[in-house]
Amino acid sequence: MGLAFILALITGVSIVIVGLGFNMWAPLFYGVIAGAFVGNLELGLYVGSICALMAIGFYTYGGATMPDFSIGAIFGVFMASQTLAKGAGPAEMRLAVDTALPVVAAIALLMSLFDILGRASTTVFQHGGDAALAKRNVASFQRWHLAGTIPWALSRAIPVFIGMLFINQYQVLADNIAQLAWLQRGLAVVGASLPAVGFALLLSYMEITTYWPYMLAGYVLFAFLGLPTVALAIIGVAAAGLYMKGKKDLAKGGV
Repeated sequence: MGLAFILALITGVSIVIVGLGFNMWAPLFYGVIAGAFVGNLELGLYVGSICALMAIGFYTYGGATMPDFSIGAIFGVFMASQTLAKGAGPAEMRLAVDTALPVVAAIALLMSLFDILGRASTTVFQHGGDAALAKRNVASFQRWHLAGTIPWALSRAIPVFIGMLFINQYQVLADNIAQLAWLQRGLAVVGASLPAVGFALLLSYMEITTYWPYMLAGYVLFAFLGLPTVALAIIGVAAAGLYMKGKKDLAKGGV
């Protein structure tokens, strides 16, 4: 009960803070938070990163409602931790996460309905604020504005609170899904395609036509030489530094 209340409070307050310009609503962030609660930050990073890639495939860039993989990451971490033995290796962790992912996707899709409900309910407070401004009552307008954050916060807090109270039931659901081999294979294909869509969207926003040699070099270093992500990042920073230095030297030569 206490854990459900804490997570509901965190998610409810965070979604309101997002409206102030502080974007804390990210699957990786909440995966790490859930990992801290279960005492396994590595699991939180793993589930959060997968959910982040799945979310990228759904980004509308200007649209409103989309599946909420931040909430999905929270439940994914708790579900995976229930089937993960203490001191388990990477293979066992991957198996536990794969078991949880179908339910994560279902929860993320379900949360889109709560998002719509939260957005629709705020229109009542918006009309109240408009009426207060029409009467030039600034104090009343401010109260309506602040009150409008309540249903927006509850749109995340309530499902998280109820879901955490029945977290064990999600494990039963995951076990039933695991018995349906054909459904599990279908969900695995869909889940694997979402990160690909996410990467495609990211590539579409990059200057690939100009910097394609760097992309090919990074691909070779990762796919054929097996360099870790940190090493690739350091090489990328070094390549960017050399590129900028070359442009600066070229500009000086032109002058």
